[in-house]
Amino acid sequence: MEDFEPKKLTILRILQVLGEYSDADHKLRQQDIIEKLSSLYGIECERKAVARNIDFLQRAGFDIVADKRGCYLASRRFEHGELRLLTDSLLANRNVCVQYTRDLIKKLVAEGGRYYHNYAEGVVNLDDWRKEDNRDFFFNIEVLGEAIEKKVKVAIVYNRYGTDKRLHPTHSAPDIVNPYALFFKNGHYYVVCNFDRHDNLAFCRIDKITYIRQTQDPVRDVHTVKNCERGINLGKISNTSPYLYVEDPVKVVFRTTPYAPPSMIDFVIDTFGSNVDIWKRDEDTYFSVYASPSAMKIWIMQFGKNVKVLAPTELVSEVKDEVLAVRRLYLSHKPENTDPVYMPPIVDPELDLREPKVRERKMRAPKTSLPEEIVVPEPPRRRKRGSGNRARKPKKV
Repeated sequence: MEDFEPKKLTILRILQVLGEYSDADHKLRQQDIIEKLSSLYGIECERKAVARNIDFLQRAGFDIVADKRGCYLASRRFEHGELRLLTDSLLANRNVCVQYTRDLIKKLVAEGGRYYHNYAEGVVNLDDWRKEDNRDFFFNIEVLGEAIEKKVKVAIVYNRYGTDKRLHPTHSAPDIVNPYALFFKNGHYYVVCNFDRHDNLAFCRIDKITYIRQTQDPVRDVHTVKNCERGINLGKISNTSPYLYVEDPVKVVFRTTPYAPPSMIDFVIDTFGSNVDIWKRDEDTYFSVYASPSAMKIWIMQFGKNVKVLAPTELVSEVKDEVLAVRRLYLSHKPENTDPVYMPPIVDPELDLREPKVRERKMRAPKTSLPEEIVVPEPPRRRKRGSGNRARKPKKV
């Protein structure tokens, strides 16, 4: 790079230094900015040049606040609170695999500056978060979004989990799908669509799609799909069908029981929003919502003895039948073997992992004689005079 280029980049580098190293609690003096420019970018400039460039940036619309203690970049594209919300939402989203989560968090950290980076390091631990392993997730979103704009069909391979905890195709050949919208619900990202072989609306999780391609065929008119004569209202589906059943909503009335916790109203509003009627009668709380009957049956069952459905009568009968079926299931309960099925370990046939047999044998005493070449012969013993085999005379007493 030539000498004149760094000087022309001074104003841009000053803006980068303020964005990375300054905030309301960490103001930079002109001398601090000069040192950063020198150490990071090799640009040498004077205080007057720093002040002049900051003035140019302020005129250009950048919110740079300066006082006697220094200056800082007051407004950014994302405030720290917004970045924390995006970071935590990304961590909680199971659809994004670990590698993409890490890359996206790095981009968010770059928007927050040096001091947001310190916060992100303290809260991000991807090993403790459950993440799916479909690396085609974002590619699927792009292809589906483009197909929705072009109003063309797509061919997909949709999968479900098996006992091996891996995805397996539901059909041997790709399915032809009419995509209409993308929809986030219950922690998952769905494509709202219609399968060519069916007449109803379907919700397919994007993270379970392992193959996708666009076709040249136009999509089916959404008004010809069952229960979609008036089109698709995603907000209405979200409020009236907590478990994504596409059917005409009906008025459902239910009340709390003496077993219900005080937080029951919170559960109702969290599920159905503020479009619910609530009134008190004696000690009980009554609720009235418009919702999918199939979804309401599941919702009522999960709260057990805490709530009782009162209307419509068809839903009351279905819940009663479900309760009786569960009762019969547990009354006829017999002890069962809950141990997992034994699976023999996979062993390399070339390896013999059996314990070697040890034969007991008597240990012989080691030889103490030295090798012949280093054996030193003992000298012959001299016989003492008078010694021999003759019997000794007994001593006189």
